[in-house]
Amino acid sequence: MNEEFFDALYERIINVDPNILQEIELQGRGYNDTKTMIAVKEQEQQKHKRALDKLHESYEEDIITKQVFMERKVVRTRQIQKLVEELQDLRKVVVAEGNYPTMEQIVERIGQFRELWDVAVTSEEKNRALKKLVEQIIYNREGNRVELTVCYK
Repeated sequence: MNEEFFDALYERIINVDPNILQEIELQGRGYNDTKTMIAVKEQEQQKHKRALDKLHESYEEDIITKQVFMERKVVRTRQIQKLVEELQDLRKVVVAEGNYPTMEQIVERIGQFRELWDVAVTSEEKNRALKKLVEQIIYNREGNRVELTVCYK
């Protein structure tokens, strides 16, 4: 890898592809949407738990029969269990989405990268600077033309 390659790579990295920026923004929105869904599901779960508590009280006070109590209890318990499972799945999504870098993180990492790159002399030092910011670089070479795709950490 010659100096021209490193210069092209440097330019590609500090000038973040607008498509990547759009994807980062969409991921951020998705993350917030998922967190909102979790809050709604938690509220719904609490509502069903309160209803189940009131159902118990109604049975204890002989307002409803045992048969009605059992039927309603089964329905409420199923609803609560379904919500528990949905919440578990949504929380997994939040963890996965939380691993995507934010715009601020990308900008900060690019600044750190630039500082390291400016003092880097050898290819090894430049490679270390790249590893601070870049997860993976995919390049396609056709003759003298090289196409780079940068995946940020």
